[in-house]
Amino acid sequence: MRKILSVLFVILFAWSASAGNYGILVNGKTYFQAEYKGKDGMTGTYDEYLAHVSVKSGDYLQLYDAEYKAKWVVDLDKYSVSGFTKGTDRYTASVTGCYDFYIKLKYGEDQLYIGGGSNCGEGEDVEKIYTGAVPHQCEAVMMQAFYNESYDPKSPGVDTYGDTKWTTLKAQAGEIGAYFDYVWLPPSAYGDGAGYHPKQYSNQNSNWGTRAELEALIAALHNAGSKVVADIVINHCANKSSWCDFYDFDFGEYGHFYPDETYICANDEVNTSDEAKEKAGACYGAASGSNDDGDNWSGARDWSHDKVYVQQMFIAYLKWMRNVMKYDGFRYDKGDGFHNWHHYNYNKHARPEIAFMECYSGTDEIQNRINGANGDLMGLDFDLKWHVFNSIAGWDYSRGRGDCIMSRGDGRHSVTFMESHDWFLRPDNENEFGGRGNSMKPELKARLMQCNAFLLSMPGIPCIFYPHWKKYKADLKPMITARKWAGVHSESEVKDEYATATGYQATIVGHNGWLILCLGDKANKQGFGPDYKLAASNYSTMEGHNESFEMWVNSSKPIPTDVEEVEDEGQKIKSEKFMQNGQLFIRLNGQIYDITGRKVL
Repeated sequence: MRKILSVLFVILFAWSASAGNYGILVNGKTYFQAEYKGKDGMTGTYDEYLAHVSVKSGDYLQLYDAEYKAKWVVDLDKYSVSGFTKGTDRYTASVTGCYDFYIKLKYGEDQLYIGGGSNCGEGEDVEKIYTGAVPHQCEAVMMQAFYNESYDPKSPGVDTYGDTKWTTLKAQAGEIGAYFDYVWLPPSAYGDGAGYHPKQYSNQNSNWGTRAELEALIAALHNAGSKVVADIVINHCANKSSWCDFYDFDFGEYGHFYPDETYICANDEVNTSDEAKEKAGACYGAASGSNDDGDNWSGARDWSHDKVYVQQMFIAYLKWMRNVMKYDGFRYDKGDGFHNWHHYNYNKHARPEIAFMECYSGTDEIQNRINGANGDLMGLDFDLKWHVFNSIAGWDYSRGRGDCIMSRGDGRHSVTFMESHDWFLRPDNENEFGGRGNSMKPELKARLMQCNAFLLSMPGIPCIFYPHWKKYKADLKPMITARKWAGVHSESEVKDEYATATGYQATIVGHNGWLILCLGDKANKQGFGPDYKLAASNYSTMEGHNESFEMWVNSSKPIPTDVEEVEDEGQKIKSEKFMQNGQLFIRLNGQIYDITGRKVL
């Protein structure tokens, strides 16, 4: 007799209670927060009182683990009120009112108590749980949908790649949405040039287009299936006319702000520079905020984030960007410009689905700054960019994945990229792919595609640069498809199998299967048996160097999504829990499973 082995899930559920954030999920959409209060070693306990949850007849409830985004139904305690009927995966309410829940999870004693109705009344706005701005095992691919001055018809490159004004991007929304889960837009506030010296945050008319055009673009991308990331520039701000006067910021229901010299860091140039003595007039020496708690930016006034009223202003701004302008996530410009605790604070209040920062420093400092944000922040993986430039594009694969956030096993916090607006076609920067002004020369295409194949095979969230997409989308589409087919995600395991000066090979474990990346002389059309399909490839040599790549995907034996069936009903179940690299695994009858119940290679 055959039966589904469900014991594994009981074990997973009971143990994982010691490391999570739990709440009550109502109708699959709204969930209510319960903060962890204590644990008891390996047995795993969770104990939390959850008050004022409104339900109406017909609502269904589940228990929710925010960390793993998993839903369960457990037994209601015999002392709970009547009016909740248990189904296979939910409880259905036959009552109306507001109830207090008491979650008690312990190994072998999972229970959900329901107290009597309270007086919170119908329509009580119970705050949704905040699951963080760092997605877990994220399969997304991102596009940076602009480049340097791509709003300007006269800027270099526009004749080749086109502009990226709001109306231009909107016309491409359907195609972009078919391949990209996140679209990173440039700063949309009124300001100078591309927007990196904003002047008025609440004014969303910029060189990229009008506010109405921006809202239409965001709506079109949402309809196409993409989330939209705002470029947030809150380290510094340009002025209205002098060094200390600012526009007012009107964020509607979130507040109206009138910043002045008290909002500026006390050690800003307005107080210290010789230029300020000549040009700032009476404003010289007037800044009275706290000293800058990050790296100074000399080109504009630095906000004093240590002041509560400055924090309130940016909490209002970011909430307004999320809830009124409908952005889904944030990319923080100049992420080292203020203490990273503020990122955590702003994320906690505005609740972006994803947030990452720019910090040019090395991996050690970036990871320290992520830790300073309580881990609720990703970083653009700059050391990976330099690795791509100096190793892969330089025909030397001996360093494998190099040393970066992603290669250190922290792909969850890594946004990988190889080019951005900060270098591309800029006359003042030689760090462009291939050298100043050369990145898109035809003879460099093979190396550029090889580097993109590397990004799209690896953990982290890969960010594809708009000009690369615009010119080589026919080459990039099968790479993106290969990644999604295998289910490669931000925390995928990578097995480096071969790394020499002339070639590299690695197997990457996805949610749905395996992806094998071959670079250089490892791209030899040999294949890996009938279970693998060649999903994307290119074969090229230059100056005696092999610039080829292959992406092979397992197509017939994906990782099981359900626990295997057991033939013998009387088979003895042997299980063991163990931690490895901070992750929980279960060894059951000789097979290893992760926390989701999927088999691990």
